[in-house]
Amino acid sequence: MLAIKDLSIAVGQKQLLSKIGFEVKPGELIAILGPNGAGKSTLIKAISGTLPSSSVFWKDQLITDFPSDEMALERAVLTQQIQMSYDFPVREVVLMGRYPHFNNQPSRQDFEAVEKALEFTDMQKFADRSYETLSGGEKQRVQTARVFAQIQLNNTENTNKLLLLDEPLNNLDIHHQHLMLQRIKQFSEDRNVTLLVLHDLNMAAQYADKILLLKNGNQLAFGTAKEVLNEELISSCYELRVKIDQHPYHNCPVVYFGCYGKMYQKFNPTVQGHEVSLTI
Repeated sequence: MLAIKDLSIAVGQKQLLSKIGFEVKPGELIAILGPNGAGKSTLIKAISGTLPSSSVFWKDQLITDFPSDEMALERAVLTQQIQMSYDFPVREVVLMGRYPHFNNQPSRQDFEAVEKALEFTDMQKFADRSYETLSGGEKQRVQTARVFAQIQLNNTENTNKLLLLDEPLNNLDIHHQHLMLQRIKQFSEDRNVTLLVLHDLNMAAQYADKILLLKNGNQLAFGTAKEVLNEELISSCYELRVKIDQHPYHNCPVVYFGCYGKMYQKFNPTVQGHEVSLTI
């Protein structure tokens, strides 16, 4: 359904992405991993059509060939930086996601989609609150609700949609990180395609069907968590010591990072080989 074919993006002399290629089937959730500057956000922009390219295909057609109003009904994007010039009630912020669906006034279906999106992101009790009074994590959940409302969350037409999320777990507590990924996974399983940027490798291992690993604009690997999360590859990518084990509760790998000796000793010279794990 989504195909990336030999995608390269450059700005001036800077090569941001080099020959990226993979395919995503309906129902798959893809986690995009990699260190800062790997090209993760650039890839999201290219797939969304924000950065024009002749290498991104949606339903066997160049994604840039789709009319923008048509794509707005089946593709939604959550970016990292979302600035709002004016304050609105939470419900109205989520309703903004429904703008592609009506001309003058929202319909009953639009309001129903908003309520479902608020429930989906556990924000219904904040619906009448001022957006600017919310915490960072609560604002993130509102914006996630907005993009879900845009692509008609939980109705009969909610299949064959494309959801692109750039670091959707920013500012969320552990409970809501898992809740959001469970809901995103649920959405994907309904024959939709979801790509999301994450920094937590263990969250990716637990929820994603496949993982795309990037570094310096290059594709290091694409496959299941068991295929991608191996000690040699992850250690090379993140330049840290790595130990891979089996998750105690889930059938997936769990990644433990340990700082290299010199790197860690700069902060605590009395401790060597100290290991820490990501959230499991």
